[in-house]
Amino acid sequence: MSGRSIFGLFGEGLKSFGSSLHKTGCKMQGDYGYVEKLNRHTRITPFNDTLPTLGKNSFIAPNASVIGDVIVGDNSGIWYNTVLRGDVNSIHIGNNSFIGDRCVVHCASDGPVGAQATQIGDKVYVGPGSIIHAATIQDEAYIGTGSIVLDGSVIQKNGFLESGSLLTGKTVKTGEVWGGSPAKFIRAATKEDEARLEKIISDNLNLSEQHEKQTSKSAKQLNDELLIKYTENRTKNENVLNTQSQI
Repeated sequence: MSGRSIFGLFGEGLKSFGSSLHKTGCKMQGDYGYVEKLNRHTRITPFNDTLPTLGKNSFIAPNASVIGDVIVGDNSGIWYNTVLRGDVNSIHIGNNSFIGDRCVVHCASDGPVGAQATQIGDKVYVGPGSIIHAATIQDEAYIGTGSIVLDGSVIQKNGFLESGSLLTGKTVKTGEVWGGSPAKFIRAATKEDEARLEKIISDNLNLSEQHEKQTSKSAKQLNDELLIKYTENRTKNENVLNTQSQI
């Protein structure tokens, strides 16, 4: 027998032994083996004795990180793999605002404009993969996917920044659409732009409620629900087959 075959058999034996140990451990734990949430990541982390503050019905994704001096308003959503790091200054996010997947929001203790917090108002949407650093985003503003908003930048109410833009300390005024790298004024915002933002906020509000319900369940709860659905579907299919066979 070749050396490779011997190692292969030994590996299979170890895997089988490990699987048996896992099953035995689960049986010994009973229901307690499934009490923990699906994701053990620590979403809310204090820094220098300051703990983030979360509003009512806010959704923080299981693998998001909210650290230090951060306030998240009511009905707002912080999506998957996003980091809000309030360590050297503060971050304030208003109500009904959504920070998309893989975003980084930070503040500044010094830099081009000195010490500056990051302020994000109500009904703001920040697209996935964006970076917001020591900037001010007023109410009902839109930041497209993959944009970078740097120190001292301001996006006023109903200001729009197109996807992939780089805003470096400039001000997007009310009712303006900016884009490019570096970003510059492109056109005036339209009623269609405002309606699109309103729909994005509404859709994210509904989605965040659904994700909060799902991610707050234990593995056992999810398995039980799937088993019930499977049983119901199987019974329904059997009834259909029985009906067809009688025709």
